[in-house]
Amino acid sequence: MTPRNPQLVERGGAGERPSGSPPDADFAGLRHERGLSRRDFVTRAALGAAAAVAPFTFLRSASASDLESFIRERVRAIGTPGATFAVVKGEQIVWSMATGWANIERKIRAEPTTQYMLASVSKTITCAGIMTLVEDGRLDLDANINRYLPFEVHIPEARHVPITMRQLLTHTSAIRDRYTVWGTPMAQPSLYFHGDSPIPLGRFMRSYLTPGAKEYREGGNFYKRKPGTEYAYSNLAVALAASVAGCISGVDFDTLCRERVAKPLGMTESGYRLADLSGTDNLAMPYHYNRHTGDLRPYFQYGYPDYPDGAFRTSALHLATWLGAFMNVGKIRGKRVLSRSTVQEIRRNQIPRVVGWHQGLIWYGGSPNGYFRMGHTGGDYGVSTRMFFRPDRRVGVVSLTNSYCGGKRWESFSDIERRLFREFS
Repeated sequence: MTPRNPQLVERGGAGERPSGSPPDADFAGLRHERGLSRRDFVTRAALGAAAAVAPFTFLRSASASDLESFIRERVRAIGTPGATFAVVKGEQIVWSMATGWANIERKIRAEPTTQYMLASVSKTITCAGIMTLVEDGRLDLDANINRYLPFEVHIPEARHVPITMRQLLTHTSAIRDRYTVWGTPMAQPSLYFHGDSPIPLGRFMRSYLTPGAKEYREGGNFYKRKPGTEYAYSNLAVALAASVAGCISGVDFDTLCRERVAKPLGMTESGYRLADLSGTDNLAMPYHYNRHTGDLRPYFQYGYPDYPDGAFRTSALHLATWLGAFMNVGKIRGKRVLSRSTVQEIRRNQIPRVVGWHQGLIWYGGSPNGYFRMGHTGGDYGVSTRMFFRPDRRVGVVSLTNSYCGGKRWESFSDIERRLFREFS
């Protein structure tokens, strides 16, 4: 979602969104990039061929050059090093475009196959991995999660009220992100590690959620209310859900998602860990944008222990394949990754009595531009992402960039998505 905080200004600034307000698609899922800490602020040759098939087939009101000129102008306005976009319609990737740099220092251009960190768009993959266990009959969304964990988790204000997976996946668990727990990429100490985190997911969650452990803070890690009563976006609730799934499956959560989600869809060179990729030559470097000078400074390829809430890396083409599969109720081009009923449950409005928008399991929807769309946004240090689809037109748009876009820069970024929906719907 957002510089780990669902309402941002360069990963830090605007503070947390009030719990009663909707997750504005322009902000939900981004952490902030300066001040506070932490983010919130889906075969390559085969996919490249698919993207090249009939480009602009559905283009209506503008020529290809007009559209590309518009996108390049908006990307310049954002001030980001590079950006990549893809459109899926029906079961085909019908268009893609990349502009700018994946890595300025190494003079590597952004391409449709460039891999980007997804930030909170990763949560849609996380949800899919979890739901494969529901399909297997091994996980009950409404059971007490302590049934599955090797340690117990309780909300201090309501110790006898169980926490469920459904609550974790709808941000109603009363588990709270304490942003200072992460630090920042340039701080010491920090949970932003150079490369993959050496701290296992389960160990970190135990440290954060069990009394007496190193990162346990009753007042900072939990809200003073019962689970299921109010909405508050929580990265660590989603990470806990992934930890539960790992305990049930008996394998690391990144392995579960690679085997059950990425591989069936042909999403090679994709994963939560840098170790899942063959190298960094095709990986976008995250950059800090100085809004006063316009300068760009590279961060580094980082990881953190709660990786399921934001660290998935893939290309726009692969992510568009995942979006297409979800949009088509679990199947794309003969490859099924989730059952129709599972996708319908994820998309169902889960908590209409708690919030005023359409909140599914992780995925959320609304009609800010006059039509209903569903998806997720993401942001972290040096990362901004968007992924939405229109169920009525079966069109989905993926937008990835390698700097954090706050304020007016985010508006320019989301302008591109609006234009693509207009052209391809």
